[in-house]
Amino acid sequence: MYREYLPKDVEVMKKVGERVRFLREEKDMSQQDLALEADIPKTQVGRVERAENNTSLVTLNRIADALEVPLSSLFLFED
Repeated sequence: MYREYLPKDVEVMKKVGERVRFLREEKDMSQQDLALEADIPKTQVGRVERAENNTSLVTLNRIADALEVPLSSLFLFED
């Protein structure tokens, strides 16, 4: 049965999105640059950064590869 996201679920999505944005900006990449490197739609980058969806691990892995960071670095944030 489908449940709506709990507040803690939304919080982790926000933290990952903020981390992606931070790493992207640190590399002086636009959302379009990241999308091209990760082979995902630009709109997907925006949705991840704004925590508008619960993105897949495959997409997060592509983003990490495009940012040239380990996947685990997308989850390096304070609890």
